[in-house]
Amino acid sequence: MQAVPVSAGQPETQAVNGTNQIAEITDRAKLDELAIKVYDRIDPDWQTKPTFTQNLVYRVTASLDGAIANFEPLNQPAKDFTQETPLPSVQQTSQTQSNSGAVPAAKFTVVFAPNGVLEVNP
Repeated sequence: MQAVPVSAGQPETQAVNGTNQIAEITDRAKLDELAIKVYDRIDPDWQTKPTFTQNLVYRVTASLDGAIANFEPLNQPAKDFTQETPLPSVQQTSQTQSNSGAVPAAKFTVVFAPNGVLEVNP
């Protein structure tokens, strides 16, 4: 299994979510680098043989070191089978608040396929 960062020419912008005070990382090179870190955090803990038959799709928020701060199921199978993924166990306490304000975070689409393939895409 390997991380499959999808590189597409997107402009480098920094979006700040006003409600959560989280600066979103949008630099493509940094996202590609972080996608591999996120993959490396999730993949070793995905040891169960999937019982689901459809892709489980999640929106995962990660810090600069690749730590999983938050995840959200994006489809019904993802909601139903979350416990078959390592996401609950690898999620770390969010450290998005600091004295200096917003801490950068990256958002990824993480897909667990029924054939055992893991994908992490910006």
